[in-house]
Amino acid sequence: MLTWIVENPVAVWLIAAIILGVIEMLSLDFFCLMLSFGCLAAMLTALAVDSWTVQVIVFAVVAILLLFLVRPIMLRRLRRNSPHAPTNVDRLIGQHVEVLEAVSDKTGLIRLEGDHWTARTVGDSAPIPTGHEAVVQRIEGATAIVSNEAPETEQDSTTL
Repeated sequence: MLTWIVENPVAVWLIAAIILGVIEMLSLDFFCLMLSFGCLAAMLTALAVDSWTVQVIVFAVVAILLLFLVRPIMLRRLRRNSPHAPTNVDRLIGQHVEVLEAVSDKTGLIRLEGDHWTARTVGDSAPIPTGHEAVVQRIEGATAIVSNEAPETEQDSTTL
């Protein structure tokens, strides 16, 4: 097996390029794609030069150049049209909730997206009575911190 690898560097580089290309299709991070192009460059080098050392150097140089020069541009282009959408806990900030049990700085219960959450008010603010609406300011563990007013965003604080 080792003899075949040493005698067929073109096939080895081509197989490596194909494997990395398949991995890239699963990840879409452009990392394996750059390595795959490095393998293709090394394969072309193997057609001209028998030295494995030269082939590996060509692979490394091409892959590193592509990783640092081409990959960031491709990632920017891929992500430029995708809007930033908050996920997980971040998307709960600013949600209007129904107060099920009066919320104070120590205890309370709200309905957030159909689920019951324990809640507290922000700092020493006034308790929010049952039946009123509140706004989620932040999430601490499994507890929602709520208040009567909308959460202050970075834009709001710069316009004050």
